[in-house]
Amino acid sequence: MSTPTQKPSVVYGRPVTTDGVPNRYSGTEVQPWTTPEPGIDNLGISSIDTFAVPGVGEYTVPFDGYVRVVRSEPTATEWADAEVYTNLIEMRMTGESEELGRITVTLNPECLSAGQIRTPFDPYAGEGPAAKACRMAVGAIFDMPKLGLQLINKEPIILTIDDVRQIPPAGSPGKGQIYRMLPLHDIRRPDAEPVAYVTSLRFTMGGYLPEEQIA
Repeated sequence: MSTPTQKPSVVYGRPVTTDGVPNRYSGTEVQPWTTPEPGIDNLGISSIDTFAVPGVGEYTVPFDGYVRVVRSEPTATEWADAEVYTNLIEMRMTGESEELGRITVTLNPECLSAGQIRTPFDPYAGEGPAAKACRMAVGAIFDMPKLGLQLINKEPIILTIDDVRQIPPAGSPGKGQIYRMLPLHDIRRPDAEPVAYVTSLRFTMGGYLPEEQIA
């Protein structure tokens, strides 16, 4: 398995250690409204992304793959008060379209992709446990060999999941918070003008995967 850069040049949130943190694979039980012990969640993920390439067109591509997410110790034992910090430590998703060819999405090792699971402030919350919200700021590499391009996002992709009632939020739909278009830059010329954009991103976090599928 790949390991993240030890000292990434771009840090999108709080680092979470992986030292001594156990991997969680299929067969792991998840209890709703319960704060779990730290773990590295090995989860399936699928998404539908839309890319706009100036002068070429706009294309929607389905992706499928996996992510590995390390979770911190919860800040409290009770669900209502607990916050959990997360780092995305590995990702691999593949998709294909006739126009763009096969696309592979992996983490940019120069970015610390980080997030948090917490209860949003709600002055109108009623009785009973409140759902949490999950967000993750991600730096990715989009490998498009048919176009001869490797593209990176210099602004973070913000992945969000609402109505989180269990940790991890397996099976939950989420979306990328993208305002109209997220620039993608050629990794060889990161300070030049963008060569493409992500205009939409919708994803579903899958359940735990068997260890052999990740390996």
